This record gives sequence, C-alpha cells and structure tokens, in this order.
Amino acid sequence: MDFKVEDIGPCRKKIAVTIAPERVREEYDSKYAEINDQVAMPGFRPGRTPRVLLERRFASRLGDEIKNDLVKAALEELFESKEHAIDPLAAPEIDVEALDFEPTEAFTFEFELVTKPNFETPAYKELEVKVPPIEVSDDELQEGIDRLRRRGASLETVEKGKVEDGDVLILDWKAMEGDSVEARDDGIYYPYGRGVVADFVAESIDEQLAGKAVGAEAKADVQVAMDDPREELRGKELELQVVLKEIKRYELPPIDAAFLEKNDFDDEAELKDDVKKQIQRAKARQRDAMAEELLVEQLLGSVEISLPEDFVERELENWAVRKRMSMQMEKAEDEAIAKEIESARDDTKAAIETDMQRFFMLDRIAEAEDIEVTEGEMVQAVQEIAMAYGHPIEQVMTQFRDGGRLQELQSQIRHRKARAAIRATATLVEDPSMLDDDGADKKAAKKKPAKKKAAKKKAAKKKASK
Repeated sequence: MDFKVEDIGPCRKKIAVTIAPERVREEYDSKYAEINDQVAMPGFRPGRTPRVLLERRFASRLGDEIKNDLVKAALEELFESKEHAIDPLAAPEIDVEALDFEPTEAFTFEFELVTKPNFETPAYKELEVKVPPIEVSDDELQEGIDRLRRRGASLETVEKGKVEDGDVLILDWKAMEGDSVEARDDGIYYPYGRGVVADFVAESIDEQLAGKAVGAEAKADVQVAMDDPREELRGKELELQVVLKEIKRYELPPIDAAFLEKNDFDDEAELKDDVKKQIQRAKARQRDAMAEELLVEQLLGSVEISLPEDFVERELENWAVRKRMSMQMEKAEDEAIAKEIESARDDTKAAIETDMQRFFMLDRIAEAEDIEVTEGEMVQAVQEIAMAYGHPIEQVMTQFRDGGRLQELQSQIRHRKARAAIRATATLVEDPSMLDDDGADKKAAKKKPAKKKAAKKKAAKKKASK
C-alpha cells in the first residue's frame, strides 16, 4: 500500500491511499474462494461453482465487504508504520460506501485525520522548584491537639448560648411549594457550617443562624437535583424553612493523666511532639502536591504545543451548553445568559487549551517513563471513589465501565504517576517568602475558601429525612 501524507494544519493531516490492483484482485479471489467453499449453487457441488455465477449473485455484497476490509487494513498499516509515525487523536470519518471501486483497478481514497500534537518532549528531569518551608505554628499545633481531644469529646446541650462554629444544631425543617408541605422532618442533627440541610444545598441557612439562639428561624430557596433519591421532589424549586430547637457543643476532655494514658502518651510533651510530627507529614504531602503542580507549570512554559482547533472549539461549546443549562435552572434571563457566556468565553478557552496541553505533555512524559497502569491500581482507584461517595464498589465499577470512563480513569492514574516521576528527580528549594506572617503557605491560603462548603456531602441526621 502507498500512503501520501500532507500536513494541512495544526494536528491535521490529509492522507491519500493507493492500493495496487494486485492486492485488490487478491482480496477478491480470497473472498470468492471462501464463498465457493461455503455455498452450494443448484447443479454444482460446494467449491465447484463457476466464478461467473458467483460474481453475478454476490458481486454487490462482496464489493462492499472488500472495500471495508481494504480500508481497515490500510488504516492498521498506516498507524503501525514507523515511517509515517502517525498518532491519531480520533478515528477518521470515511464514507466507505461512497468510494469508487473496481475489482480490476487500483483502489484509491483520501481522508483527513486529527492527530496528537507533535512537539519535543521537554527536559523534565532534575528540575528545581521553590517551595515553602514546613513550619508548624502554635495555633496549628493546638488545633491538632484539639482534634485528638475531640475523639473523646461529649456532645452537650448549650442551655443559654448562641450558635458558634463547630456546633451541632437540632433542627425541625419543612420544604414548601407555595402553601403545600412537600417534605418535613423534626429533630435532625445538623453540623453547623456544612451548607447542606436535610440533603438540600442551602448555605444561606448558616448565615441566618450565625450567632442566634434557640427558637431562631431561617429559610432559603432550594433547587432539588434531578437525581435526588426522593423521587417526588426531583427538579422542584422549594422553600426550605428551619427552626432551631437545640444547640449542642462538643466538650473537650482535659489533658490529664487519664487522657494521656488512653492515647498512649507518657506526658504532654510527647503528645505535642507526636501531633507536631503528624502535622509535618501532612504538610509534606501538601508540599509535594504543590511542587508537582509548580513543576508541571514550569514545563508547560518551556514547550510549545499546537492543538487541534476543532477539538478546542468542541470543548468550548460543551462548556457553553453546561453553563447555559446551569443558569437556566437558576431562572436567569436569556440575555443575561448570553452575556455571561460571551464575557467568559476567552478565559474559558485559554483554560481549556492549558488543560489540553497539560494532558498531552504528561502523556508524552508517561510514554518516556514507560509508565503503565496495573489492574490493581485501577481497582484501588475505584475503591477510593466508592468510599468517598459511600457507594458499593461494584456499583461504581459498573458506572465507570458502562459510561466508558475507565480509559479516562486510567489516564488520570497514568498522569499522576508521571507527575510523581517529574518530582522524584527535582530539587525542592525552601523559600521562606512563600509563607505569610502566620507561617501558612500563601498559595494555599489564596485557594482556601472563606467558608466551608460541602454541596455534595450529606448532613448527619438523627432521623431519616423523608
């Protein structure tokens, strides 16, 4: 087979294929021999039917089959060829039925192909990156000790106090549609600050109850998700009304001999030293993750990766569709939706391009490192996802398999290992200027939200909500 490859744009090639008449005739002869052995024509034994009779009866059907087989064989040979080194990003669209084909002539056809970007693999080994020193402030140490104390804390009723961070509230709630009560429950336990009351995303409830005493009321408009387990509520817009019935607060145990013995510490100094080491290990993991991200950003700045424009535009359009649907659910006007999408389009496109470039670069580094993903790593990843969402492992695996997302998960694991490979040979240089006055990482502080959110987490309840 003969291939002529022409570059027609970034990540786009035009391929002209010519298959010699001898190869076409060989394919024809093979197909007719196969049919002759299988089909018994009237008056002839299997394998003895004259070729002219077989062609008269099966020519049309065999022509389509042979075209398909030859196109498939051509693509396999092209993609396996080291001479052309073509790495397709998507299967080419070829209308095989429309191709001209004669059994005695050369078979020729053309198609366009989107390929992965062609770029030089950046020098990713033995890089240098600045990171903040690992320091544990007195406040962080005290927070760590309090977390340990909270394991043995008792939840006590606050008789005359007001709502504070860390409290657990006892609420009565009802979801209203106009004057109709669609759902209700009394005496549910709600960890203040979670933002999800009785499985309704209602962050404003926290704002309304802040600093309030028992008897306080609050309400919020909520949109019920289409996949909410309460079928009768799905997709509805409701008003959630809550009444604060009781405030409970954790009473931390004192750090006395009994507490130290229970937690296997000889004295308070050993307790502080152990908690400090735990915080340092956690910060080291966070710093490693930060270093990996900074190294990837550094590498992205050192390489030029041209992208297939139609792929970028397709992702941009998918984003616009999701944005439009989200704003429509919030009852935004069409004009406001169009304005919002248009104003964010350029920044979103830039983010999409960066994500794609990161993907291809990490893919290239994974290839250079011969990184593979084992079945055990796939199973472990599914287990972690199942545990995070509280779903059975088998259910999550089925969802990934049926949704065609196993390859996506495999890529994520492979790229995570590529990041680790980059960091493994890098030198981490501690830079105190990356810490703020309180010893916290400035970059992490910028990303930290002002208020805890948990839109997908369920609030703890005393009773099951309806």
